[in-house]
Amino acid sequence: MRLLFLNQYFPPDPAPTGVLLGEVAGALRERGHEVELIDAQQQYRTGQGSGGRMRRELAGLGRMLRAGLSQRRPDVIISGTSPPCLLVIATLLARRFRARSIHWAMDLYPDLAVALGEIPPGGIALGIESVMRWCYRRTDLTLALDDDMAERLVRYGAVTECLRPWISERMGTQVRSNGVVTAQGEPWTWIYSGNLGRAHEWETLLAAQSILERQHAGVRLIFQGGGPSWNLAQACAGELRLQHVEWRPYAAQEGLVDSLLACNAIVVTQKPEIQGLLWPSKLSLALAVPRPLLFVGPLGGAIARELRDFPHAGVFAPGDAEGIAGWILARQRDPLIVPREQTFDAEAHREASLRRWVEVVEQLAQSPLTERKSVAPTDTRVQ
Repeated sequence: MRLLFLNQYFPPDPAPTGVLLGEVAGALRERGHEVELIDAQQQYRTGQGSGGRMRRELAGLGRMLRAGLSQRRPDVIISGTSPPCLLVIATLLARRFRARSIHWAMDLYPDLAVALGEIPPGGIALGIESVMRWCYRRTDLTLALDDDMAERLVRYGAVTECLRPWISERMGTQVRSNGVVTAQGEPWTWIYSGNLGRAHEWETLLAAQSILERQHAGVRLIFQGGGPSWNLAQACAGELRLQHVEWRPYAAQEGLVDSLLACNAIVVTQKPEIQGLLWPSKLSLALAVPRPLLFVGPLGGAIARELRDFPHAGVFAPGDAEGIAGWILARQRDPLIVPREQTFDAEAHREASLRRWVEVVEQLAQSPLTERKSVAPTDTRVQ
C-alpha cells in the first residue's frame, strides 16, 4: 500500500506535529507500506512570529500541491492542519488520485483565526469555512484531539474519532531515564515551556506572580521558549515590575525533560475562546512528568474535566490569579510528591495510539471507495 503524508514540517525539524506524524509514518513503514512525506520546506521555529505569515503559508501550500501532483498514485492521503487549509490540498489530491483521505485535526481553521481576532468573522472567513466544511464532508475520517473538537467537527459533517497527541519516543525515553531528577530547592519555581502563541493564556500567570512577589513568597516564574506573544508578555512583566520572572530560549530537545524536572510545577494554558479549536501539545509531556501540573483554561472544557482525575493537577480559570497564587503557596508549604504511578502512562498511550493509526489506515484502505469509513472507533484519550 502506498501512503502520502502532508504536513508543513517533518523531522529533523522539531515541530511537534511533524514529529508525531513522522512516528505514524515509521510505524506504517514497519508494516511494509510505502510511505512518502511532503512538507512545505520551511522551519518551525524560525517562522514563529515572523512577518509575512500569510505569504509564507500560501507559498508552502503551493509547494505541497505541486509536490503532491508529481507523486505516483497513493492509496491513502494523511494530512495535518498546518499550513492552514492544508485539508483543501489533501482533498484535491485525494479526488485527483481517487485515494482515501485521513485528516488529523490539530486545530480548526478559520475558526481559530476568527476566535483570536486574526481575521474578522464573515466575508473571507465565511468563504474559507464553507470550503473547509466541504472538505470535512469528503474526508473519510477526521481525527479530533478531544471531545470538544469532535463535537464541532460532527456539526461540520465530518466522520470523527478522538485520538489525542502523545509524547514522542525520544521524549518518552528521556522521561523514563531522567525521572530521578529532583527539583531545585530555592527559589520555588514554576515553568511555562514551549510556544507562547496567541491561543495561550499568559496574563493570569504574570498577575499571579505579581501577587506572590508582593507577598515576598520567594517564587520564580520561568518562561522557556518563544512565539508570537513572547514580546507582549515580556513587556507586561516589565509594566508589573516583576523581579523574579526569567525568560529562556527554547530548550534543546535533549535537555527539555531535565529543564521541566528541575522545576517544582509545570504550567499549561488555553484561552477559553479557543476551546475545541486547539489542544495544547505541551500538555502531553506535562502529564508524563512527575511534577504538579497547573492548567489555566476553560473550566467546563474537555481538558479540565480530564485533568480533575489527576490529584496533582490544579485547574483554574483565566483571570483567577488569586486562586493560582494560593495553589502555588500551598505547594510551596507542602511539596506535592507525584508518584510515577499517578502520572499519565505516556508509553502505553503512545503504543496504543500508533496501533490505532495502523488499524485505521489499513482498514480504510481495504474498504470500497463508495464507503466513507469502515473502521470501528477506539477511545485513545486520557485515562
